[in-house]
This record gives sequence, C-alpha cells and structure tokens, in this order.
Amino acid sequence: MKVQAPQSAINVLKEILGNNQDKPQNVRVYFAGFACSGAVFSLALDEEKMSDTSFDLDGIHFIMDDNEYLTYGNVTISEIPPQGFVVSVDNPPQRDNGYSECGGSGCDGCSGC
Repeated sequence: MKVQAPQSAINVLKEILGNNQDKPQNVRVYFAGFACSGAVFSLALDEEKMSDTSFDLDGIHFIMDDNEYLTYGNVTISEIPPQGFVVSVDNPPQRDNGYSECGGSGCDGCSGC
C-alpha cells in the first residue's frame, strides 16, 4: 500500500490525531459508498486489524482492509481549495446502476453536469 498526500493534508491529519489522543492513532482509508460525483473514499481513526495493510507517511500510520486495497489500489489525498481534501484510489469502483456519471445519478438534489 502506498499513500500520497500534500504536506497540508499531513499537517491537518497530525492536528486531528493530536486533538484525539483518546482515540486510535491509525488513519483508516475506506470505501464509503457513492455520491453524485461517483465513488467516495473516506478517512477515520481506527484500530489496526489483522486483515489490514498499512503504510507510514511522515509519522502517520495509514491502514486499509487488505481486500479493499487489492481491489482499489494505492491512495492519493489531494487538496481541492476551498472544499478541503479528496481521497482517491488507483482503481475506483464504478456505479452499476445504468446511469452515467454525468447523465443523472438518481441522487436527491443532484442536477447532473
């Protein structure tokens, strides 16, 4: 597993970890489902499990379920001002509902592209 992230994201994650000393100090990357714009990957503080793979980046211990890593690949965290950060993977899952990403997704409140 490999994780790429700008220093700004590393700084934010270190601040979150520092403010949550009573929580697990591992950053889990996981598939959170689909949104109007496609697959969504997210981050959470979590305990490391035997079924996880890991990667250390600048003092942060990232973890991901082995099966998700084998399916989706390496992780990139990108800064998208002013929204914040976006988590993406090498092989994102595709929505399997007959809708194109830009032709109507069925999401409430989404007008498409």
